[in-house]
Amino acid sequence: MKGISRTVSAPGFLTLIAVFLIITLASVGAAALSATGQGDRLTEKSAERLEKYQAAKNLSAQKLSEIDGCIAAAANSGLFDMNFEALIEELDNISWTKEGDRYIVSCSTPIDEKSSVYLELSVDAFPADRRGSYEIIREAVVYAQEEEDEEERLNVWQGF
Repeated sequence: MKGISRTVSAPGFLTLIAVFLIITLASVGAAALSATGQGDRLTEKSAERLEKYQAAKNLSAQKLSEIDGCIAAAANSGLFDMNFEALIEELDNISWTKEGDRYIVSCSTPIDEKSSVYLELSVDAFPADRRGSYEIIREAVVYAQEEEDEEERLNVWQGF
């Protein structure tokens, strides 16, 4: 028996590889375009968030200047503790407590539904000068805790 050699040609194999490559490249291109669109949306959201933060920061600085005005007016009057408490009560969204010879004054300025700029001051209750003094203890962005429905969180069957 003589060796007969046969070659098997598969013209469909190269076509399948070409189609596979075309589909793969098209899906990678679509994914890249989608990622670019998501990046643009993320940039827009970041810009909106930064604008809201700057507006809240400016409003917080305005509140700080109002508090500073109350401190100066109370110190200038000579009866700091009585006048400061009355003056600070007139301001909106500002709370205070007295701890020894210091007042702790705090205010919160909302950025959005979930976060706010928080400012906390320590004010000398017995200022030596007629200007008064304060120290910023804390200035931060505070995020609200999302309240979860206990039933959903536990995921426990409650029965009939």
